Amino acid sequence: MSNINVNNSLWKNYSDGKIRLWIKGYFYSHTIQSIIEICNGIKEAEIKRFVKSIDGHFAIIVQTEKFTFIATDKIRSTPLFFVKIKNNFFIDPDPKNLVNLDGFDKTINKDAKLEISMSGYTIGNKTLYKNLHSLKAGELVIFKENFYQSFQYYKYFGEIINKSFNEYLEELSEVTIKIFQKMQKNIGNSQIIVPLSAGNDSRLVVSILKYLGAKNVKCYSYGTPNNFEADIARIIAKKLGYDWKFIPLTHASEKKFYASKSYEEYLSFSETYSSVPYIQSLSTIKYLKDLNWIDQDAIFVNGNTGDFISGGHINPKVKSISNAQNILARKDNILNQLVEKHFSLWGCLKTKDNLNKIKNNLWNEMINGCGEFSELSYNHQFYEYSEFIDRQSKHVISGQRAYEYYGYEWRLPLWDDEYLFFWQKIPLNLKLKQKLFVEMLKKKNFGGVWSNQIPVNKKKITPKWIIPLRFICKIPFGFFGKKGKKAWKQFDINFFYYFRDITHMMDTVNYFRVIKDIFKKPRNHVSWHARDYLDHKKLI
Repeated sequence: MSNINVNNSLWKNYSDGKIRLWIKGYFYSHTIQSIIEICNGIKEAEIKRFVKSIDGHFAIIVQTEKFTFIATDKIRSTPLFFVKIKNNFFIDPDPKNLVNLDGFDKTINKDAKLEISMSGYTIGNKTLYKNLHSLKAGELVIFKENFYQSFQYYKYFGEIINKSFNEYLEELSEVTIKIFQKMQKNIGNSQIIVPLSAGNDSRLVVSILKYLGAKNVKCYSYGTPNNFEADIARIIAKKLGYDWKFIPLTHASEKKFYASKSYEEYLSFSETYSSVPYIQSLSTIKYLKDLNWIDQDAIFVNGNTGDFISGGHINPKVKSISNAQNILARKDNILNQLVEKHFSLWGCLKTKDNLNKIKNNLWNEMINGCGEFSELSYNHQFYEYSEFIDRQSKHVISGQRAYEYYGYEWRLPLWDDEYLFFWQKIPLNLKLKQKLFVEMLKKKNFGGVWSNQIPVNKKKITPKWIIPLRFICKIPFGFFGKKGKKAWKQFDINFFYYFRDITHMMDTVNYFRVIKDIFKKPRNHVSWHARDYLDHKKLI
């Protein structure tokens, strides 16, 4: 089709004169050959069902004589973009290529700019450019002649099914084991590298691998020396019998990395115009590669993101607004929670007008995806859908680009299709504080690393020299009640967070700039990353 233009030379591709196909990712339900055969004779009415049937993490572009369709997987692990210029459509996994096309309209989407300023990512399909379209998680687009249709073939939203706690606990255990079994079969004998922390998620990854008998596994941790994450990770790896390495990060080493050409190239490599690039652990992959500690064909498997999918991000306050109460009150409760948790990078931006825009955009996206909100709706499903479709799929999952940048494959078992289908049906009372997830881990005790002797996220402040200094500085704030507590929290962020950040992502920013910004009320490292991201594009 002459008016549908695909630019993609990096993915696996296939052509036989009647069909052209580009594929990226891994598949559990289909072989690449079976996908090619299905697409070779697929009818337009069959596309949605076919794409939904694919179990795996992928993106796909198919061009036939009658139509072209593109699709991201259910979590948007690989984003896709398109633009229409005059009568031509252009499709590309690298949006920079589209932005640089002759005739591309570079009009800025002001809502997208505001959303990135306040959260680090956009809401819905938006990018920074009005005419640059980005596919959402679980979306496909069909192009025909001079028009296109988009379909959200999958939504993290569904019917809540009530079963007993023990029934769900056993089902969760079975599903978890099944997911890792098929992943292990897919990986084969390739080396598995696990970024290991003190939390539940990465511990689940390594403990299940041990339970299933995986031998070619290495673990690593990183950060400020003697941090609590690494201390616990070392104990876990030793208990499981897996090789473990610690990568120490210092302000000097990380400032050098963030000033390097490699870091600059990564920012360009991971550009989406819909999210601030995700940089956590980026430097450590380079260090491991330079040390020749990992195989060239190693596959990274991280715990992203068991805390969200198992209910860890649901605010317990959602339980206080029952389904029997006023719909408007429940709606405000959901939106206020989203804004407070995810759209508060800069307190100075939380004006009445800005908050109204953000809330309207969030609500429109939720209604578009979940349907009308009613007396029978579940509050937590709307909240989780919003975070899933925006923050998780656009920002957090984009962290997989770090592995790709250095030439490695990855797997995301805790974002597996079967986990999506399982967790979207679980009642609120089993998801709050990850009740079902945590109890399953304790009861099954995979690998023997879930006892109280190996604590989960037992945080301690590192470096130790900062503890007495923080204590002394905190004393005056105690005389001013709630206002003092709030003021101390902001003071702590601007004066001590720079040193307490064991991941050293704050090293992208000059410390004196951090102090100077105190009255703008920043929240964390992403606050400055978002500001610098937009400033680099001359949008601030």
